[in-house]
Amino acid sequence: MVADKPMMVYVMSDDPSDKETRTLESVAFKKDQVAVGANFFRPIKMTAGDAAQDRIINDAGKAIPRIVLLKRDYTVAAVLGGSALSGGSLLKAMQQVVAKEFETNFDTMVKDYMSLLADLDRLESKRTAIEDQKRRLAEKANKSKEAKVARDEAEYKAEMAAWEAKESKLKELKLKGAPETPANEQA
Repeated sequence: MVADKPMMVYVMSDDPSDKETRTLESVAFKKDQVAVGANFFRPIKMTAGDAAQDRIINDAGKAIPRIVLLKRDYTVAAVLGGSALSGGSLLKAMQQVVAKEFETNFDTMVKDYMSLLADLDRLESKRTAIEDQKRRLAEKANKSKEAKVARDEAEYKAEMAAWEAKESKLKELKLKGAPETPANEQA
């Protein structure tokens, strides 16, 4: 059996208020590169009790919490737990797995996606400004300003559609050994 993506298995404590689990979730998982790079993986979350029942994860380390990265063929690529589990070490392990499984470059995709997210922030600011202008226009009619707001809104919608197209293209991750199809050919 071969999965469609490598897997990132997060084995957390049976107690969700566990200090190490909270630290991991608030530090390592909040790292932007880790969050964006997770697009390359199928995320799986399980408790320590569930991990003890799983034949692959049970043999992959004992630390709680831990992250187990599995290749598409369900073999263990990396186990990060205890002091080895940090945002930087997780990012490095993710890069190594992606390099083995994908033709798409991890660092390039992450950098481009982070830039795309900055564009989204700019677009959201523009949307908020348009909504404010609409609210003010509702209070007093002004034909020339209504036309300007309508143009701004049309421009925003066009930019948002272009952003969504860029995001969709960026999320097309090409696996190594995948057959060439029009959907995953590189332009």
